Amino acid sequence: MRSAPSVTAVILNYNVSEYTTACVRSLQRVKYPALKILVVDNASTDSSLERLSTALSGIELRSTGSNQGYTGGVNAGLRWARETEPDYILVLNPDTEVQADFLDHLVGGLEAHPHAAAACGTIYSYHQPTEIWYAGGRMIAWRGLAIHEDKGSCKPPEALGGPRTVSFITGCMVLYRVSALDRIGTQDERFFLYLDDIEMSARIARKGFELLYVPRAVIHHHVEGEQTNPFKVYYSVRNRLLLIRTAFSGLGRVVAAAYFVGVIAMKMLVWIFSNRAFFRAAAMGLEDSFRGRFGEGRGLQTFAPRGSA
Repeated sequence: MRSAPSVTAVILNYNVSEYTTACVRSLQRVKYPALKILVVDNASTDSSLERLSTALSGIELRSTGSNQGYTGGVNAGLRWARETEPDYILVLNPDTEVQADFLDHLVGGLEAHPHAAAACGTIYSYHQPTEIWYAGGRMIAWRGLAIHEDKGSCKPPEALGGPRTVSFITGCMVLYRVSALDRIGTQDERFFLYLDDIEMSARIARKGFELLYVPRAVIHHHVEGEQTNPFKVYYSVRNRLLLIRTAFSGLGRVVAAAYFVGVIAMKMLVWIFSNRAFFRAAAMGLEDSFRGRFGEGRGLQTFAPRGSA
């Protein structure tokens, strides 16, 4: 009998050791027999590294040495995970907790769909456990964005059908087929954070692979209190035009760029009177996008709240 494909889980931590510890504890309860766990600390500033070393004795823990954003931190994790040559690499947000059988379903889905390079499951809200946050995703080319299907609805996994291909999977929970990564590449570090998962989904499809949604692979995500702030405005605005340029083409790219410019112009007209911090963040994001200032840019130093990257 063929042994179970090997999986290394990568969890990126930045100033959220409590969430990361709970995430790892949930992974330690999974039934899957061939799982390794790697925690990557992205140069936390709150003693996370020391707390994780104490709380997660026996778990491999590495530090990037400097804050490389979500994209750079995940790329470091992917490089380190590949040192042991796993068949699959799982990337999880630290503020998630998994069900015991989720990985069996994810791996089974990719094993049954050899043309799929990556898979994601159903993500429910941690605080509203029956409320869906992600149940499949779809690109909307004319807007230059992607959406979560069934977000906000309350459906059990068994009511969501079987595994199926989608055009967008969220970076909150991704199982990558390692043999496909050489062709796909890793995270585009120009994004630093926000919208990078849309670019990655588009690139996977452009390289000729499929994206798989596996409804019965269930995790819960701390999404309560998700709010827009100047930090998010800066990176979302700055990265949106980069996303449109890299993930879309032809008429769709032109329409998406025009749509975004029109929408952000209207928002900024409102913000200049009602929210000067948002206006400043958007203006700075647009300037940096046009000047090609990507990577960390000015957002982390100017606008960052605790635990943001």
